[in-house]
Amino acid sequence: MKRIINIGVILVFISVVSCKKENVDTDMSKTPVVTVNNETLYKAELDDAVPRNLSAEDSTEAAQSYIKMWINTKLVYNKAKQNIVNKEEIDQLVEDYRKSLIINSFQEQLIREHFSKAVKDKELEAYYEKNKDKIKLKENIVKGLFLKVPVDSKELANFQKWYKQTNDAAVENIEKKRLQNAVGYEYFYNDWVSFSSMSENIPLSIDNEEQFLKTNKNIEVRDSSFVYLLNIKEYKLIGSEAPFDYVKNHLMEIYIEQQRSDYLKQVQDDLYKKAVSDGEIKFYDNKL
Repeated sequence: MKRIINIGVILVFISVVSCKKENVDTDMSKTPVVTVNNETLYKAELDDAVPRNLSAEDSTEAAQSYIKMWINTKLVYNKAKQNIVNKEEIDQLVEDYRKSLIINSFQEQLIREHFSKAVKDKELEAYYEKNKDKIKLKENIVKGLFLKVPVDSKELANFQKWYKQTNDAAVENIEKKRLQNAVGYEYFYNDWVSFSSMSENIPLSIDNEEQFLKTNKNIEVRDSSFVYLLNIKEYKLIGSEAPFDYVKNHLMEIYIEQQRSDYLKQVQDDLYKKAVSDGEIKFYDNKL
């Protein structure tokens, strides 16, 4: 007669045994929970699989689910091994994957050792200058200043005057008054930002951004609660050369990836040349 394994009993038994042996044997890796054929699930593995900070009831339920999944996986795997028809193909796939893991691990180690220092700005700027004709904007960008002012603000008239000016005095006036008289303020005279993201702050529908930027410098829009003021000091359109400051972060990713690719290719070339020189590669005259 086959014996039916009660997972709940197993868990209670393991818990009791663990408590009794707490001061004797603390090596949970040697405490078995269940065995399927010749493979055993130990309590240490079960503890690692069950999430921490669960209630006693939830912890028991999670443990039962994991044990059942573990048993089913072993049973299905063992049955599959006995009935597999394309074992050689699977073995080859496993070996190919193993080689890929080893190669990737080796390459990552080489990269960590070779690129231990951060890329310097001068190095990145040199790369930009060499390739800037290929680096084009994919969105319209602007420099400027944005204000969102309540319609009843006592400083509204002054803001409407100051936001059109780009001198330091006007900006200083705005920054002095904005905390108590404006609910939104962004100063980006020195930084490029996406025009589409900036225009989301204004209740205004723009069908043609390019035409809008060419014909508008000071934008003022009003609704029942606020007045929205946007000064566009400078703009660049889609397809034009992207400014270094705007693409710097993205450019860094591209540059590092290219450096890594070039370095790994050089490693491969060096290994190939050395193998040929040392006679580790033998070519045959068979026609391909």
